[in-house]
Amino acid sequence: MRKKLLLSGLFMLFCVFAMAQQRTVTGTVTSTDGTPLADASVIVVGQKTGVRTDADGSFTINLPAKSHILQISYVGSETQRVDVADLSSVKVVMKSSTTALTDVVIIGYGSARKKDYTGAVSSIKAKDFNQGVINSPDQLLQNKVPGLEVTNTSGQPGAATTIQIRGTSSIRAGNNPLYVVDGVPLDGGTARPNIGNAFGSTPNSDPLLFIDPNTIAQIDVLKDASGTAIYGSRGANGVVMITTKKGGSGPMRIDAGVSFSAFAGYMKRFEVLSTSQYRSALKKYNEPATLDGGTTTDALKAITQDAISQNYSLALSGGNETGKYRATFLAADNNGFLKKSDLKKYLATFNGQYNFIDNKLSIDFGLIAGNFGESLTPVANTSGSTGNVISSALSWNPTAPLRTSGKYNFPSTGSGNPLAIIDAYDDKTNVSAFLGNISAAYKILPNLSYKFLFGINYETGSRKLNEEGWLPGFPGLSGLGNAAIATDVLRSYTIDHTLNYTGNISTKFSVDALAGYEYFKTDFSGGGVTAAGFNTNLDYANRISVPYTNIMTDAQTQNPYYSFANPSSELQSYFGRATFNYDDRYLLTGTFRADGSSKFGTNNKYGYFPSVAAKWQINNESFMKTSTIFSNLGLRASYGITGNQEFPAGSGIEQVAIGPFNTVGQINVKNPDLKWEETKQFNVGLDFGVAKGKIYGSIDYYNKKTSDILFSTVAIQPAPSATAWTNLKNATLTNDGIEVALGATIVDTKDFTWDVAGNFAHNHNVINNFNNSVGGAPLQIITGEIDGQGVSGTLSQIITNGYPVNEWYLKPFQGFDQNGNQTYGGSPVYSGNPNPTVLAGFSTTLRWTKFTLGVNMGGSFGYLIYNNTATAVTNIAGIAQGRNIDLKAYNSQEKPGSPVAANSRFLEKGDYWKLRNATLRYNFGNAGKYFKNISAYISGSNLFVITKFSGFDPEVNIDKTSGGYPSRSVEYIPYPTPRTLTLGLNFSL
Repeated sequence: MRKKLLLSGLFMLFCVFAMAQQRTVTGTVTSTDGTPLADASVIVVGQKTGVRTDADGSFTINLPAKSHILQISYVGSETQRVDVADLSSVKVVMKSSTTALTDVVIIGYGSARKKDYTGAVSSIKAKDFNQGVINSPDQLLQNKVPGLEVTNTSGQPGAATTIQIRGTSSIRAGNNPLYVVDGVPLDGGTARPNIGNAFGSTPNSDPLLFIDPNTIAQIDVLKDASGTAIYGSRGANGVVMITTKKGGSGPMRIDAGVSFSAFAGYMKRFEVLSTSQYRSALKKYNEPATLDGGTTTDALKAITQDAISQNYSLALSGGNETGKYRATFLAADNNGFLKKSDLKKYLATFNGQYNFIDNKLSIDFGLIAGNFGESLTPVANTSGSTGNVISSALSWNPTAPLRTSGKYNFPSTGSGNPLAIIDAYDDKTNVSAFLGNISAAYKILPNLSYKFLFGINYETGSRKLNEEGWLPGFPGLSGLGNAAIATDVLRSYTIDHTLNYTGNISTKFSVDALAGYEYFKTDFSGGGVTAAGFNTNLDYANRISVPYTNIMTDAQTQNPYYSFANPSSELQSYFGRATFNYDDRYLLTGTFRADGSSKFGTNNKYGYFPSVAAKWQINNESFMKTSTIFSNLGLRASYGITGNQEFPAGSGIEQVAIGPFNTVGQINVKNPDLKWEETKQFNVGLDFGVAKGKIYGSIDYYNKKTSDILFSTVAIQPAPSATAWTNLKNATLTNDGIEVALGATIVDTKDFTWDVAGNFAHNHNVINNFNNSVGGAPLQIITGEIDGQGVSGTLSQIITNGYPVNEWYLKPFQGFDQNGNQTYGGSPVYSGNPNPTVLAGFSTTLRWTKFTLGVNMGGSFGYLIYNNTATAVTNIAGIAQGRNIDLKAYNSQEKPGSPVAANSRFLEKGDYWKLRNATLRYNFGNAGKYFKNISAYISGSNLFVITKFSGFDPEVNIDKTSGGYPSRSVEYIPYPTPRTLTLGLNFSL
């Protein structure tokens, strides 16, 4: 007992002594205008002790013995250290940071202060991202970046977008930019299998679905050769740098968010006849009264669903001066606007940054793991005369019921039942993705550091398709039933070694130099099996719940398992960059990269890509010191060469394919001279800021000229019927234009702020010297397939000299004759541009006390859309068969006997202005001891569109490729764009 009492006494004395060695310091943290800063980090230097400020900016912290330095940090402000050795309370005023994230751009293999960057770059921070229902990072940028066109190709959640920077730069190679996530370049593909079905091919999924938009800190878009040449043969289409959020100093912080979304109808409906108009049309055209079904049916409404979408997010972060971490989790169930379509995502990330050996060694790592599944509805790009669910809904007789006595109504007058199509179709995909990176950097000398990075992207995808045979009217499906199972695997990895030197040559002359080596490899493979002719679910009344994919052996026709493996693509690169800065007035940047690629022919294994850029920071000149107008004025110019190697792997080598019964055939002809496309780009720009930076912007002019255009044809006979890839040596594809970005802080007070930002871009695109390499005759490539009954196989676009890529090439519409028949010329003519020539965006943010309103809108102008839906689905001839028709046709002089034909009549102006998002947020502040930064918001997406286009959405780019040649701006029975409302709540712990 005496021993226990003695030990207890010693313990109490130790505690008293320890407490005597500690002391308490209180304080407040404010901005320069006196606004309290909630959630600022306050840590004790050299210790793990730390707190965060309350809603009123106050804090209380216990300092261990011999510790007297506090470090205070806040997003967008300069980190400060305060000596409190003789203080019991302190007031800290945080200054806006000039080197914080808001002033730093992420460039290839590094970062730079924006004012020191010599190239054309647009940097968008998390606070400026688009809001609402965001499934993929590219949607965060719509209408935010001048010269960047982000087009939603489908309203299906998770569908891929078309992204172009400064116009179309290639004919056969890819046009999407290179994506780099935390320093790791992506392959650009996805492991979701694409398989055909009875309704055609479905749109691709977005390759960035595995990245949680909530985890992104900023996105930098590199547009000119000064920024993109460091990526050599992959930089011609621009580079999108995605940087994820990292942990901060201080105790663990927990951020949580939840949102619920609901549909508020179509953003815009395709204009077909209402029930009353349809009945009037029957009388107008003397059609039989038996076509009037006696009811009122809205088929377009019947195929939509009212399901609520849900998103739940959680983030944990913290650390100290020697190590930081951040982990996030996302669970999302985003229902599609159409029945039986949705996107489910489960994503997790974890990253950390740790310093060792007196901060000489740093280890950074990042992990992104995700699983997402899609349920797809039968909306296809290539539906023929039988159509898909959208064509069935549009052409449905609005006086006929979809069901009779609980059974589907299948009229014999040429219109499928859209609800039955959805019911008979089941198409599910599942993709698991992993993106990981780890890097180690060691400071060899104070100004010299070495960095090693390893990154890996691995994806596996599966897809199961069931099409039940009880659905009538579809050849190859009805009375049979179809099924397919497919799997794909995508792998890529990157190894980087870089050496970086940053130092001063003199008091006014500094240099930032980089040298590096990179190895990149990617593989893509897959396989699957298809079957047809089942003996179940051929009668709707006797359906069973067993899908065909569970009983594939039951099929009459069981096709052999197919498999493929694309040739591996490898890229070995050497690169360097040096930026010289004299007195913050004159900057010069030189970049060089040498790429060796397995895609190139044996005679062109390496490509060389240099660039040079200069900047004159005019406001730092002595003659500008007394100026009170400009806070920033810089003139930039750059020139360089980049490449595009986004053509199929193995295009330069001889390839054979194994067919049925041991047959082998050549599918690709060897070309030892095959090389990358080469793009030479000149850019000149002006950056400015006036009124102490409250008004700011940039103006750029660019000229991009692509040569050595990649081209593929069928090999000249008597060679095997195989693809032959070559470069057209004299052909050029030119894009030139201007870009303007403007921003202003109109009001900036403690209780009210108002910011606006806008951007404008004009681009001109033209092809020259597009001649056959054999004989030199001008080439005319016809593409842009038109589908539907009466027009299937018709081509609508041309790629040729003197015109933009995909110029419309159609028979000219000549009006209606006396019998109400449409008339048109016998031969196609050049009919207009399908590429938007003007892009514009506008956003504004207003904050009043605790309310914040953000609005983002934008549009495209100067182009034409072909309304393939009006040509083949809702044409006036359908009314004689009991189908609904186009309102425009009804209001014209056309009569039901008019022939169905593709011509320039169906070209419509694509100009539009869309309110993409409006969000109203209320900041409640803190509640109690644990809940902080509570905010609630309501957000609306796609609230309205102003356009003369008669289809669902002028923002359309259905894939109507023919022979591998791209198409542009064809509208054909797409998945419609919904109007969406979202309620959300965010808070911290």
